[in-house]
Amino acid sequence: MKKLILVFILAVFANCDAISIKNFEVDVYSKTAQNSTKKIRLDLEVIGDDVSTNEPYVFDALNVIVGSFYAEDLLTSMGKEKFKDAFIKYAAKKHNISLDNVLILALKVVENAAIEDIIEAIRNKNLCGQVVPTPNYAPKKQKSNDVVVSPELNEVNQSPIDLNSIDTFGDEFGKDFGEK
Repeated sequence: MKKLILVFILAVFANCDAISIKNFEVDVYSKTAQNSTKKIRLDLEVIGDDVSTNEPYVFDALNVIVGSFYAEDLLTSMGKEKFKDAFIKYAAKKHNISLDNVLILALKVVENAAIEDIIEAIRNKNLCGQVVPTPNYAPKKQKSNDVVVSPELNEVNQSPIDLNSIDTFGDEFGKDFGEK
């Protein structure tokens, strides 16, 4: 009887595959500032049936699910457990892949940006006080016969209009439908 159970357990685990996902980097939104993202690096071990043959679908499910979490949520233990559950359920529902377990080996926020990226961002925002021409940007001189589609913002009156001060505002509402 013991041998029969052992054979059955070995047969069940013989179908299981495992893939290791190392240094998976993705940008996710942060709760700290509006429209800011943080780069997250993940190391995972994904165990399930035929995951090595369905590796592109596993990566697709991983991309979709990790993008649906905030960076701060992924760093908590409850967030990691919700991430694992959502990943397993999404892979089963969307791609019909049976994942038995997802092991998070490492998860961290990548903070070190390249110095060239920082210098380029400073130049693009003109934080140094000097105009540095870039190949994509060249100031256009306005000719006298050019039509100005977007005028200078300093010339536009952007004060709000008080609709209550207009006496006839809304009088013709509904008249296009035959009302008097």
